[in-house]
Amino acid sequence: MSLVAATGLLAACAQTTADPRSTSPSSSLSMAMPTSVPAAKGEVPALAMVIEKDDGPRACLGGVQESLPPQCDGPRLEGFQWSDVTSDEASGVKWAQPVRVTGTWDGTTLTLTEPAADEARPDTTAGPAPRTTCDDAERIHDEIWRDEDSLPPGALSGYPGSGCVELFVTYDDGSIQRALDAKYGDGVVVQSALRPVGSGSSTG
Repeated sequence: MSLVAATGLLAACAQTTADPRSTSPSSSLSMAMPTSVPAAKGEVPALAMVIEKDDGPRACLGGVQESLPPQCDGPRLEGFQWSDVTSDEASGVKWAQPVRVTGTWDGTTLTLTEPAADEARPDTTAGPAPRTTCDDAERIHDEIWRDEDSLPPGALSGYPGSGCVELFVTYDDGSIQRALDAKYGDGVVVQSALRPVGSGSSTG
């Protein structure tokens, strides 16, 4: 699966999600960009490539380099069992995709609360629905991705679409979106690869 395909997978899972932006942050502190990926309250599901080389299984939530074996990285998975999914193996690397994983997220590790399961690959041909139009999507996108210091924590991928910039992150509790709203207004829509169960969104 290529980087583009992985971005499409994220977009397909995010396109039915309610807009996470908050138009009235309660304080200036709420608009500060967090310095690390936030933890989540409750369970969060995701679709991912699961890969294991020599340091345990990891969930690749962003881009995957197309090769044999594939190459990618992501948060550690605790409680994952390869017997629960259909997998492939080459050159000492084991992987499975796409896999639905659900668990608790502490900001660095996804601890599964139910067995992982194979998932049918979603149709990504339609792409995400357009958002509020903004004039500076290209500039905003380039500014966000200019260097590592300018990236929000857990940034996975992003692109300037026909509307605004779509930014995919590992997880956002709303603080990343508020910080970007404070800087760019409606110029960026943040989508989380991990979203709380019961948030009113579809994960696939």
